[in-house]
Amino acid sequence: MSPRITTASLVEHLRGLPRLAERAIIINCSTKAVTTLALLSALKYANMPVLLIDCESTDGSVAWFEDLRKKYAFDFLRAPLRPHGETLDVIFGASNDDAILLVDSDLEILRDDVVPEMRAALTDPNAYGAGFLHEGASMAESAHTRSSPGRYMERMWIPLSFLKTAAIRRALRAGSTFMHSRDYLEFPWSRLVSKLLYVRHRLPLVKQVSLEGFAPARERIHGERHAFREYDTGARVHLWLKESEARFASVGEPFWSQSVKHYHGVTRATLTRGQANATAPNAIETEVTRRLEEQYDVAVR
Repeated sequence: MSPRITTASLVEHLRGLPRLAERAIIINCSTKAVTTLALLSALKYANMPVLLIDCESTDGSVAWFEDLRKKYAFDFLRAPLRPHGETLDVIFGASNDDAILLVDSDLEILRDDVVPEMRAALTDPNAYGAGFLHEGASMAESAHTRSSPGRYMERMWIPLSFLKTAAIRRALRAGSTFMHSRDYLEFPWSRLVSKLLYVRHRLPLVKQVSLEGFAPARERIHGERHAFREYDTGARVHLWLKESEARFASVGEPFWSQSVKHYHGVTRATLTRGQANATAPNAIETEVTRRLEEQYDVAVR
């Protein structure tokens, strides 16, 4: 019987890896084919050691990647299946490396220009990370009530981010986290009441009930009129570092449109059926298979 996979064992194995100036990390959760594409593209274009972490996959990933290591040089660890942000907290808390390049398991690096550009941007002593900036914005009305939209908070674009480990660890020690979360502001005098009111956003018969009479008070108390703030993966870490006068170096175009391909949400769609705003694995199966065969001469079993 193989030993039980725990967070403690992941921490132990991460701390046991040799310290490197930079390392790319990919997290796989039962998305063997598209993760193989992410892995091989990172090996080809990132020009740094790559660590693949498997989180309790059920699609034969462990055997597949162990076999792939006979042909390609990369490290391979196993971890418990936890929320993505929680796993990132553990990785940055335990890593000995100076910088980590996060590569989503459903992202393909297409060219050899984007990682060097990010690496150069990271030499700025005030930069805690480099990559693409996901700017904050008001949510579309259709996503929630028409009268009380939330605000999507600014963050680093997690699918491909080059981050200084020491800076991230400072944020984590200060209480920040990569975990997604939400600030409830709708009833400005009580976060608890605001959280209870948020439930109506999920109920068709009452989701259009307007509480915009509270908007002036929200602006006075919380500094904005939005009913809630949405912090996606990494947003709270980014905010803490930004308020600490560290910056995220955004490389922008032409790298965004020409150097990366993101299939978006394949892991979420694999782990939970019916996910909105996520790509179902069968929708990209033909394309991913073709890319692996044409670009890397690999056929995934």
